[in-house]
Amino acid sequence: MSFESINPTTGESLGTYPEHDAQEVEARIQRVWNGWQRWSLAPLSERTAFLTRLAELLEERVEEYARLITLEMGKPIGEARGEVKKAASGARHFAENGTAYIQSEAIPGTPGRVVYQSIGPILAIMPWNLPFWQVLRFFIPTALVGNTVIVKHAESVQGCALAIEKVVHDAGGSNIYVNLSVQTKVVPSIIADKRVRAVTVTGSVRAGRAVAELAGVHGKKVVLELGGSDPFIVLEDADVAKAVQLGVTSRYSNNAQSCIAAKRFLIAEPIADAFIKAFVKQSAALKMGDPLQADTKLGPQARKDLLDKSARQVRDAVAAGARVLLGGEPLPGPGYFFPPTVLVGLPPDAPVAREEFFGPVALISTFKTEDEAIQRANDSDFGLGATVCSQNAERANAIAARLEAGAVFVNDFVRSDARAPFGGVKASGFGRELGSLGARELANAKLIWEPPTA
Repeated sequence: MSFESINPTTGESLGTYPEHDAQEVEARIQRVWNGWQRWSLAPLSERTAFLTRLAELLEERVEEYARLITLEMGKPIGEARGEVKKAASGARHFAENGTAYIQSEAIPGTPGRVVYQSIGPILAIMPWNLPFWQVLRFFIPTALVGNTVIVKHAESVQGCALAIEKVVHDAGGSNIYVNLSVQTKVVPSIIADKRVRAVTVTGSVRAGRAVAELAGVHGKKVVLELGGSDPFIVLEDADVAKAVQLGVTSRYSNNAQSCIAAKRFLIAEPIADAFIKAFVKQSAALKMGDPLQADTKLGPQARKDLLDKSARQVRDAVAAGARVLLGGEPLPGPGYFFPPTVLVGLPPDAPVAREEFFGPVALISTFKTEDEAIQRANDSDFGLGATVCSQNAERANAIAARLEAGAVFVNDFVRSDARAPFGGVKASGFGRELGSLGARELANAKLIWEPPTA
Protein backbone atom coordinates (compact mmCIF):
# COMPACT_ATOMS: atom_id res chain seq x y z
CA MET A 1 0.00 0.00 0.00
CA SER A 2 1.08 3.61 -0.50
CA PHE A 3 -0.07 6.99 0.79
CA GLU A 4 -1.09 9.69 -1.67
CA SER A 5 -0.56 13.39 -1.21
CA ILE A 6 -3.32 15.50 -2.79
CA ASN A 7 -3.00 19.20 -3.55
CA PRO A 8 -6.16 20.63 -1.91
CA THR A 9 -6.05 23.68 -4.15
CA THR A 10 -6.47 21.64 -7.33
CA GLY A 11 -7.49 18.17 -6.18
CA GLU A 12 -4.55 16.75 -8.15
CA SER A 13 -2.09 14.15 -6.92
CA LEU A 14 1.31 15.38 -5.75
CA GLY A 15 2.77 11.90 -5.47
CA THR A 16 2.62 8.62 -3.61
CA TYR A 17 4.71 7.32 -0.74
CA PRO A 18 5.20 3.62 0.02
CA GLU A 19 4.03 2.24 3.34
CA HIS A 20 6.72 0.74 5.55
CA ASP A 21 6.35 -2.99 5.99
CA ALA A 22 6.87 -4.84 9.28
CA GLN A 23 10.55 -5.43 8.61
CA GLU A 24 11.19 -1.74 7.94
CA VAL A 25 9.20 -0.71 11.02
CA GLU A 26 11.30 -3.03 13.17
CA ALA A 27 14.53 -1.70 11.67
CA ARG A 28 13.52 1.91 12.29
CA ILE A 29 12.47 1.33 15.90
CA GLN A 30 15.78 -0.42 16.50
CA ARG A 31 17.59 2.55 15.00
CA VAL A 32 16.12 5.01 17.50
CA TRP A 33 16.63 2.53 20.32
CA ASN A 34 20.31 2.31 19.42
CA GLY A 35 20.39 6.06 18.91
CA TRP A 36 19.01 6.62 22.39
CA GLN A 37 21.86 4.64 23.95
CA ARG A 38 24.25 7.30 22.64
CA TRP A 39 22.07 10.42 22.59
CA SER A 40 20.94 10.08 26.21
CA LEU A 41 24.59 10.15 27.31
CA ALA A 42 25.69 12.92 24.95
CA PRO A 43 26.81 16.12 26.69
CA LEU A 44 24.11 18.74 26.92
CA SER A 45 26.36 21.03 24.93
CA GLU A 46 26.17 18.58 22.01
CA ARG A 47 22.39 18.53 22.14
CA THR A 48 22.10 22.32 22.23
CA ALA A 49 24.58 22.60 19.35
CA PHE A 50 22.38 20.24 17.37
CA LEU A 51 19.32 22.41 18.02
CA THR A 52 21.25 25.50 16.90
CA ARG A 53 22.20 23.77 13.66
CA LEU A 54 18.59 22.63 13.19
CA ALA A 55 17.45 26.24 13.52
CA GLU A 56 20.00 27.35 10.94
CA LEU A 57 18.93 24.73 8.40
CA LEU A 58 15.24 25.54 8.86
CA GLU A 59 16.00 29.20 8.24
CA GLU A 60 18.04 28.36 5.14
CA ARG A 61 15.25 26.18 3.74
CA VAL A 62 12.25 28.38 4.52
CA GLU A 63 11.15 28.76 0.92
CA GLU A 64 11.50 25.05 0.12
CA TYR A 65 9.58 23.90 3.17
CA ALA A 66 6.94 26.63 2.98
CA ARG A 67 6.09 25.67 -0.58
CA LEU A 68 5.84 22.01 0.44
CA ILE A 69 3.44 22.87 3.29
CA THR A 70 1.29 24.97 0.97
CA LEU A 71 1.14 22.30 -1.72
CA GLU A 72 0.28 19.48 0.69
CA MET A 73 -2.25 21.14 3.03
CA GLY A 74 -3.13 24.47 1.44
CA LYS A 75 -1.82 26.97 3.98
CA PRO A 76 -1.30 30.46 2.49
CA ILE A 77 2.37 30.77 1.57
CA GLY A 78 3.03 33.68 3.91
CA GLU A 79 1.70 31.71 6.85
CA ALA A 80 3.66 28.66 5.71
CA ARG A 81 6.87 30.68 5.81
CA GLY A 82 5.87 31.81 9.27
CA GLU A 83 5.39 28.21 10.39
CA VAL A 84 8.90 27.20 9.32
CA LYS A 85 10.42 30.31 10.88
CA LYS A 86 8.54 29.61 14.10
CA ALA A 87 9.99 26.10 14.20
CA ALA A 88 13.46 27.57 13.71
CA SER A 89 12.84 30.08 16.47
CA GLY A 90 11.68 27.28 18.77
CA ALA A 91 14.85 25.28 18.14
CA ARG A 92 16.98 28.33 18.81
CA HIS A 93 15.06 29.13 22.00
CA PHE A 94 15.65 25.69 23.49
CA ALA A 95 19.27 25.72 22.35
CA GLU A 96 19.81 28.97 24.25
CA ASN A 97 17.47 28.52 27.22
CA GLY A 98 16.73 24.82 27.51
CA THR A 99 19.65 24.05 29.81
CA ALA A 100 18.00 26.12 32.53
CA TYR A 101 14.72 24.23 32.06
CA ILE A 102 16.24 20.84 32.80
CA GLN A 103 19.01 21.65 35.25
CA SER A 104 18.99 19.75 38.54
CA GLU A 105 17.11 21.28 41.46
CA ALA A 106 18.00 21.05 45.11
CA ILE A 107 15.13 20.27 47.52
CA PRO A 108 15.36 22.88 50.28
CA GLY A 109 15.98 21.50 53.75
CA THR A 110 16.93 18.03 52.52
CA PRO A 111 19.99 16.27 51.10
CA GLY A 112 17.99 15.57 47.97
CA ARG A 113 17.97 16.95 44.46
CA VAL A 114 15.90 16.26 41.33
CA VAL A 115 17.65 15.58 38.04
CA TYR A 116 15.84 15.50 34.70
CA GLN A 117 16.88 12.63 32.45
CA SER A 118 15.62 11.00 29.28
CA ILE A 119 13.24 8.04 29.34
CA GLY A 120 13.84 6.56 25.88
CA PRO A 121 12.22 6.51 22.43
CA ILE A 122 8.90 8.37 22.20
CA LEU A 123 6.16 7.57 19.69
CA ALA A 124 4.56 10.73 18.29
CA ILE A 125 1.31 10.62 16.30
CA MET A 126 1.12 13.94 14.52
CA PRO A 127 -1.51 15.92 12.54
CA TRP A 128 -1.56 17.48 9.10
CA ASN A 129 -2.67 21.02 9.99
CA LEU A 130 0.72 22.28 11.25
CA PRO A 131 2.92 19.73 9.52
CA PHE A 132 6.26 21.27 10.56
CA TRP A 133 5.63 23.26 13.74
CA GLN A 134 3.52 20.65 15.52
CA VAL A 135 6.11 17.91 14.99
CA LEU A 136 9.09 20.08 15.84
CA ARG A 137 7.54 21.74 18.87
CA PHE A 138 7.25 18.26 20.37
CA PHE A 139 10.59 17.03 19.10
CA ILE A 140 12.83 19.95 20.08
CA PRO A 141 12.39 19.83 23.89
CA THR A 142 12.30 16.04 24.05
CA ALA A 143 15.52 15.80 22.03
CA LEU A 144 17.09 18.34 24.37
CA VAL A 145 16.44 16.12 27.38
CA GLY A 146 17.97 13.15 25.55
CA ASN A 147 15.02 11.20 24.14
CA THR A 148 14.77 9.90 20.59
CA VAL A 149 11.54 9.85 18.59
CA ILE A 150 9.44 7.76 16.23
CA VAL A 151 6.99 9.89 14.26
CA LYS A 152 3.83 8.64 12.59
CA HIS A 153 2.89 11.72 10.63
CA ALA A 154 -0.48 12.26 8.96
CA GLU A 155 -0.96 10.25 5.79
CA SER A 156 -1.79 13.33 3.72
CA VAL A 157 1.51 15.17 4.39
CA GLN A 158 4.12 12.50 3.78
CA GLY A 159 6.28 14.93 1.83
CA CYS A 160 6.55 17.09 4.94
CA ALA A 161 7.21 13.98 7.02
CA LEU A 162 10.22 13.01 4.94
CA ALA A 163 11.50 16.58 4.83
CA ILE A 164 11.52 16.84 8.63
CA GLU A 165 13.33 13.52 8.96
CA LYS A 166 15.97 14.75 6.51
CA VAL A 167 16.55 18.14 8.13
CA VAL A 168 17.01 16.50 11.54
CA HIS A 169 19.56 14.13 10.01
CA ASP A 170 21.29 16.96 8.17
CA ALA A 171 21.58 18.90 11.44
CA GLY A 172 23.51 16.03 12.97
CA GLY A 173 20.67 14.11 14.58
CA SER A 174 21.69 10.67 13.37
CA ASN A 175 19.32 7.94 14.62
CA ILE A 176 17.43 10.23 16.97
CA TYR A 177 14.41 10.73 14.67
CA VAL A 178 12.70 8.29 12.32
CA ASN A 179 9.58 8.69 10.26
CA LEU A 180 7.16 5.76 10.07
CA SER A 181 4.83 5.61 7.06
CA VAL A 182 2.25 3.25 8.48
CA GLN A 183 -1.50 2.89 8.78
CA THR A 184 -3.30 3.46 12.06
CA LYS A 185 -3.84 -0.27 12.50
CA VAL A 186 -0.08 -0.69 13.05
CA VAL A 187 0.00 1.74 15.99
CA PRO A 188 -1.04 -0.73 18.75
CA SER A 189 1.95 -2.97 18.07
CA ILE A 190 4.30 0.02 18.21
CA ILE A 191 2.86 1.20 21.52
CA ALA A 192 3.26 -2.33 22.89
CA ASP A 193 6.93 -2.49 21.91
CA LYS A 194 9.09 -2.43 25.05
CA ARG A 195 11.56 -0.09 23.38
CA VAL A 196 8.87 2.61 23.13
CA ARG A 197 8.64 4.40 26.47
CA ALA A 198 5.87 6.98 25.99
CA VAL A 199 3.38 8.28 23.44
CA THR A 200 2.25 11.76 22.43
CA VAL A 201 -0.76 12.46 20.22
CA THR A 202 -2.13 15.56 18.57
CA GLY A 203 -5.40 14.85 16.82
CA SER A 204 -9.04 14.01 17.38
CA VAL A 205 -10.60 13.14 20.73
CA ARG A 206 -11.47 9.68 19.45
CA ALA A 207 -7.92 8.95 18.29
CA GLY A 208 -6.34 10.36 21.43
CA ARG A 209 -8.51 8.38 23.78
CA ALA A 210 -7.90 5.18 21.85
CA VAL A 211 -4.16 5.70 22.08
CA ALA A 212 -4.36 6.63 25.77
CA GLU A 213 -6.24 3.41 26.47
CA LEU A 214 -3.55 1.38 24.72
CA ALA A 215 -0.78 3.25 26.50
CA GLY A 216 -2.50 2.61 29.82
CA VAL A 217 -2.66 -1.11 29.16
CA HIS A 218 1.11 -1.12 28.74
CA GLY A 219 1.81 1.29 31.58
CA LYS A 220 3.23 4.05 29.42
CA LYS A 221 2.91 7.78 29.80
CA VAL A 222 0.85 9.63 27.21
CA VAL A 223 0.50 13.32 26.33
CA LEU A 224 -2.67 14.36 24.49
CA GLU A 225 -3.54 17.54 22.59
CA LEU A 226 -6.96 16.87 21.14
CA GLY A 227 -8.37 20.05 19.75
CA GLY A 228 -10.69 22.69 21.06
CA SER A 229 -13.73 24.86 20.67
CA ASP A 230 -12.24 28.02 22.05
CA PRO A 231 -14.54 30.76 23.39
CA PHE A 232 -13.78 34.37 22.51
CA ILE A 233 -15.47 36.66 25.05
CA VAL A 234 -15.94 40.34 24.24
CA LEU A 235 -17.17 42.50 27.13
CA GLU A 236 -19.11 45.71 26.64
CA ASP A 237 -16.06 47.78 27.67
CA ALA A 238 -13.79 46.20 25.06
CA ASP A 239 -12.15 48.00 22.17
CA VAL A 240 -14.55 46.63 19.56
CA ALA A 241 -12.37 47.35 16.53
CA LYS A 242 -9.41 45.57 18.11
CA ALA A 243 -11.60 42.65 19.22
CA VAL A 244 -12.93 42.20 15.70
CA GLN A 245 -9.43 42.27 14.22
CA LEU A 246 -8.20 39.70 16.74
CA GLY A 247 -11.25 37.52 16.23
CA VAL A 248 -11.00 37.48 12.44
CA THR A 249 -7.28 36.72 12.57
CA SER A 250 -7.79 33.90 15.06
CA ARG A 251 -10.77 32.33 13.33
CA TYR A 252 -9.37 32.20 9.79
CA SER A 253 -5.61 31.73 10.23
CA ASN A 254 -4.23 28.44 8.94
CA ASN A 255 -7.32 28.24 6.72
CA ALA A 256 -9.40 28.07 9.94
CA GLN A 257 -7.89 24.67 10.70
CA SER A 258 -6.29 25.30 14.07
CA CYS A 259 -7.04 23.71 17.42
CA ILE A 260 -6.59 27.05 19.20
CA ALA A 261 -8.61 29.19 16.79
CA ALA A 262 -11.46 31.23 18.23
CA LYS A 263 -14.60 29.28 17.35
CA ARG A 264 -17.36 30.41 19.71
CA PHE A 265 -17.72 34.20 19.89
CA LEU A 266 -19.59 35.40 22.98
CA ILE A 267 -20.40 39.10 22.66
CA ALA A 268 -21.94 41.44 25.26
CA GLU A 269 -25.37 42.60 24.07
CA PRO A 270 -24.65 46.37 24.07
CA ILE A 271 -21.88 46.00 21.49
CA ALA A 272 -23.14 42.93 19.64
CA ASP A 273 -24.55 44.70 16.60
CA ALA A 274 -21.37 46.70 16.02
CA PHE A 275 -19.16 43.64 16.52
CA ILE A 276 -21.17 41.40 14.22
CA LYS A 277 -21.40 43.99 11.45
CA ALA A 278 -17.65 44.61 11.48
CA PHE A 279 -16.83 40.91 11.81
CA VAL A 280 -18.95 40.01 8.78
CA LYS A 281 -17.43 42.87 6.76
CA GLN A 282 -13.85 41.85 7.55
CA SER A 283 -14.59 38.17 6.96
CA ALA A 284 -16.10 38.92 3.56
CA ALA A 285 -13.04 40.97 2.60
CA LEU A 286 -10.60 38.07 3.05
CA LYS A 287 -9.07 37.12 -0.30
CA MET A 288 -9.69 33.45 -0.96
CA GLY A 289 -7.88 31.52 -3.63
CA ASP A 290 -4.54 30.01 -4.63
CA PRO A 291 -2.48 29.82 -1.42
CA LEU A 292 0.75 30.18 -3.39
CA GLN A 293 -0.25 33.76 -4.20
CA ALA A 294 1.20 36.24 -1.71
CA ASP A 295 -2.05 38.16 -1.19
CA THR A 296 -4.24 35.10 -0.47
CA LYS A 297 -5.57 35.10 3.09
CA LEU A 298 -7.71 31.97 2.98
CA GLY A 299 -6.86 28.82 1.09
CA PRO A 300 -8.69 25.51 0.75
CA GLN A 301 -9.52 23.00 3.42
CA ALA A 302 -6.87 20.32 3.51
CA ARG A 303 -8.99 17.36 2.37
CA LYS A 304 -12.31 16.68 0.67
CA ASP A 305 -13.76 14.97 3.75
CA LEU A 306 -13.02 18.09 5.81
CA LEU A 307 -14.82 20.25 3.26
CA ASP A 308 -17.80 17.91 3.41
CA LYS A 309 -17.81 18.03 7.22
CA SER A 310 -17.91 21.83 7.26
CA ALA A 311 -20.85 21.78 4.87
CA ARG A 312 -22.65 19.19 7.04
CA GLN A 313 -22.05 21.17 10.22
CA VAL A 314 -23.46 24.35 8.70
CA ARG A 315 -26.54 22.45 7.49
CA ASP A 316 -27.02 20.98 10.96
CA ALA A 317 -26.63 24.39 12.56
CA VAL A 318 -29.22 25.95 10.25
CA ALA A 319 -31.59 23.07 10.91
CA ALA A 320 -31.15 23.73 14.64
CA GLY A 321 -32.08 27.40 14.25
CA ALA A 322 -28.90 29.26 13.28
CA ARG A 323 -28.94 32.01 10.68
CA VAL A 324 -26.26 32.40 8.02
CA LEU A 325 -24.97 35.96 7.71
CA LEU A 326 -22.13 35.11 5.34
CA GLY A 327 -21.05 32.13 3.26
CA GLY A 328 -22.44 28.73 4.17
CA GLU A 329 -21.90 26.67 1.02
CA PRO A 330 -18.78 25.01 -0.45
CA LEU A 331 -17.47 26.68 -3.59
CA PRO A 332 -17.50 24.74 -6.85
CA GLY A 333 -14.25 22.91 -7.70
CA PRO A 334 -11.51 22.40 -8.40
CA GLY A 335 -10.11 22.35 -4.91
CA TYR A 336 -11.67 22.12 -1.47
CA PHE A 337 -12.76 25.70 -0.85
CA PHE A 338 -15.26 26.74 1.80
CA PRO A 339 -15.86 30.49 2.10
CA PRO A 340 -15.74 32.54 5.30
CA THR A 341 -19.00 31.75 7.07
CA VAL A 342 -20.68 33.54 9.96
CA LEU A 343 -23.57 31.99 11.89
CA VAL A 344 -25.67 33.59 14.60
CA GLY A 345 -28.40 32.25 16.82
CA LEU A 346 -27.26 28.64 17.13
CA PRO A 347 -28.97 27.26 20.25
CA PRO A 348 -26.26 26.25 22.75
CA ASP A 349 -28.04 22.95 23.41
CA ALA A 350 -28.00 21.89 19.75
CA PRO A 351 -25.86 18.75 19.26
CA VAL A 352 -23.76 20.44 16.56
CA ALA A 353 -22.93 23.28 18.97
CA ARG A 354 -20.84 20.83 21.01
CA GLU A 355 -18.70 19.83 18.03
CA GLU A 356 -15.40 21.37 17.03
CA PHE A 357 -15.79 23.42 13.84
CA PHE A 358 -12.51 22.81 11.98
CA GLY A 359 -13.22 25.05 9.04
CA PRO A 360 -13.90 28.75 8.31
CA VAL A 361 -17.14 28.94 10.31
CA ALA A 362 -17.59 31.48 13.13
CA LEU A 363 -20.39 30.96 15.66
CA ILE A 364 -21.51 34.25 17.23
CA SER A 365 -23.94 34.63 20.14
CA THR A 366 -24.64 37.26 22.77
CA PHE A 367 -24.77 37.38 26.56
CA LYS A 368 -26.25 39.68 29.21
CA THR A 369 -23.96 39.14 32.21
CA GLU A 370 -20.40 38.05 32.99
CA ASP A 371 -21.66 34.98 34.78
CA GLU A 372 -23.64 33.96 31.70
CA ALA A 373 -20.59 34.43 29.48
CA ILE A 374 -18.42 32.32 31.77
CA GLN A 375 -21.06 29.60 32.10
CA ARG A 376 -21.48 29.35 28.35
CA ALA A 377 -17.74 29.48 27.70
CA ASN A 378 -17.24 26.57 30.11
CA ASP A 379 -20.24 24.64 28.77
CA SER A 380 -18.07 22.69 26.35
CA ASP A 381 -16.40 19.32 26.32
CA PHE A 382 -13.20 21.10 25.27
CA GLY A 383 -10.80 23.24 27.27
CA LEU A 384 -7.81 24.25 25.18
CA GLY A 385 -7.73 28.05 24.96
CA ALA A 386 -9.89 31.12 25.50
CA THR A 387 -9.80 34.87 24.93
CA VAL A 388 -11.22 37.72 27.01
CA CYS A 389 -11.44 41.22 25.53
CA SER A 390 -11.88 44.12 27.97
CA GLN A 391 -10.19 47.43 28.68
CA ASN A 392 -10.45 46.68 32.40
CA ALA A 393 -7.47 44.44 33.19
CA GLU A 394 -8.67 43.49 36.67
CA ARG A 395 -12.08 42.46 35.34
CA ALA A 396 -10.61 40.50 32.43
CA ASN A 397 -8.21 38.61 34.69
CA ALA A 398 -10.98 37.77 37.15
CA ILE A 399 -12.92 36.19 34.28
CA ALA A 400 -9.80 34.43 32.99
CA ALA A 401 -9.35 32.79 36.39
CA ARG A 402 -12.82 31.21 36.11
CA LEU A 403 -12.45 29.81 32.59
CA GLU A 404 -11.80 26.09 32.13
CA ALA A 405 -8.92 26.20 29.67
CA GLY A 406 -5.24 25.41 29.40
CA ALA A 407 -4.54 29.00 28.36
CA VAL A 408 -6.42 32.30 28.47
CA PHE A 409 -5.25 35.30 26.46
CA VAL A 410 -6.42 38.79 27.45
CA ASN A 411 -6.92 41.19 24.55
CA ASP A 412 -5.06 38.84 22.24
CA PHE A 413 -5.76 35.65 20.35
CA VAL A 414 -4.53 32.28 21.59
CA ARG A 415 -1.24 31.05 20.16
CA SER A 416 1.65 28.79 21.08
CA ASP A 417 5.01 30.19 22.12
CA ALA A 418 8.24 28.26 22.69
CA ARG A 419 8.70 30.06 26.03
CA ALA A 420 5.32 29.09 27.48
CA PRO A 421 3.53 25.81 28.27
CA PHE A 422 0.89 24.65 25.80
CA GLY A 423 -1.91 22.16 26.43
CA GLY A 424 -5.48 21.75 27.53
CA VAL A 425 -7.95 20.31 29.99
CA LYS A 426 -11.14 18.22 29.70
CA ALA A 427 -11.53 16.65 26.23
CA SER A 428 -8.70 18.83 24.91
CA GLY A 429 -6.24 16.48 26.60
CA PHE A 430 -3.54 16.63 29.22
CA GLY A 431 0.20 17.19 29.51
CA ARG A 432 2.16 20.18 28.28
CA GLU A 433 4.43 21.06 25.39
CA LEU A 434 6.94 23.93 25.21
CA GLY A 435 8.41 26.08 27.96
CA SER A 436 9.98 24.59 31.07
CA LEU A 437 6.99 22.30 31.64
CA GLY A 438 7.23 20.96 28.09
CA ALA A 439 10.95 20.31 28.49
CA ARG A 440 10.22 18.19 31.57
CA GLU A 441 6.99 16.54 30.42
CA LEU A 442 8.68 13.49 28.89
CA ALA A 443 11.64 13.37 31.27
CA ASN A 444 12.38 11.20 34.26
CA ALA A 445 12.34 13.53 37.27
CA LYS A 446 14.78 11.39 39.23
CA LEU A 447 15.36 11.95 42.91
CA ILE A 448 18.96 11.72 44.10
CA TRP A 449 19.14 11.54 47.91
CA GLU A 450 22.66 11.94 49.24
CA PRO A 451 23.00 12.46 53.02
CA PRO A 452 26.22 14.06 54.16
CA THR A 453 28.90 11.68 55.31
CA ALA A 454 29.74 11.64 59.00
